[in-house]
Amino acid sequence: MYVNLVKKSLKLRKLEALLKRGDKYSAIQKDVSIHLRGYKGEKELTYYLDFIPDKECFIIHNLRLYDGKSYFQIDYLLLTHFFFIIIDCKNYLGTLLFDTTLNQFTRIRNNQEEGYLDPISQVKRLKRQLESFLRKSHFTIPPIEPIVIISKPSTIIKGNPSIKSHVLHSHSFLEKWDQLQRKYKGNVLDEKSLRKISKFLRKHHSPDNTNVLEKYNISKKDIITGVQCPHCKAFAMIRKKRNWFCPSCSTFDKKAHIKAVEDYFLLIKPSITSKEFREFVHISSKDTANRLLVSMKLPYTGENRGRIYYPTKDFLE
Repeated sequence: MYVNLVKKSLKLRKLEALLKRGDKYSAIQKDVSIHLRGYKGEKELTYYLDFIPDKECFIIHNLRLYDGKSYFQIDYLLLTHFFFIIIDCKNYLGTLLFDTTLNQFTRIRNNQEEGYLDPISQVKRLKRQLESFLRKSHFTIPPIEPIVIISKPSTIIKGNPSIKSHVLHSHSFLEKWDQLQRKYKGNVLDEKSLRKISKFLRKHHSPDNTNVLEKYNISKKDIITGVQCPHCKAFAMIRKKRNWFCPSCSTFDKKAHIKAVEDYFLLIKPSITSKEFREFVHISSKDTANRLLVSMKLPYTGENRGRIYYPTKDFLE
């Protein structure tokens, strides 16, 4: 059972919004590509995770915790009564060489050899951090299995036989799952305890709420405002016949302003007033602005002219 939705991280969504409303930011494009490849690798694994019966496992995607010293992020955490699994997804292409003697990881692609942080060492460190995090709150912890998933089936994995216990392609995950079920038969956690740990971890999830404008030294005035056409991607649509109309491709859309408000929350600040909304989407009518904001059913404080709207809790996760 999925505890939360498998979706793009808050940081990736911020980067995508910035790339969309920026002007040829090459550094942003590179970072978006890196994060997007990672997300696609995580998403591909869901095909195999969906084969696990809901009653056997709680699945948490994209969990980010603070252990008192630093943040650590887990792509997937699987919680069962008998064992936990930490999964670190990698979307590498080419040939991967794992040297467990030197804890060294090398990728060969297009006849070029590059060294990276060893994924096995990385996922084992995540295991230690999670164990420490849970023990501080006096939870009973079952055995934790750290696994590196290589999402691309065309990627070649090389190394000594010992890496098989930690590194596998996504299509081999269900075989690994069956092995662990045979290995761990002692019921360490009852249903109540398992749910308690799951809720505890979700409560302490801390999304990477990086201010991307500051990170890339971009001024708010350089952000492209207006409502983007969902069809041709042009800026900016105009209000016409109680719809948004695109002068570039003649598309009509009733809800195109929703993405604009989401971009505002991601890039500018996590709140918006009617005045700020009118300025951002380029409309002058207060009544129209208020009607559109109310239709989004966003949380808010204040009344009438003093009303301030906020994103939903799930949006900032």
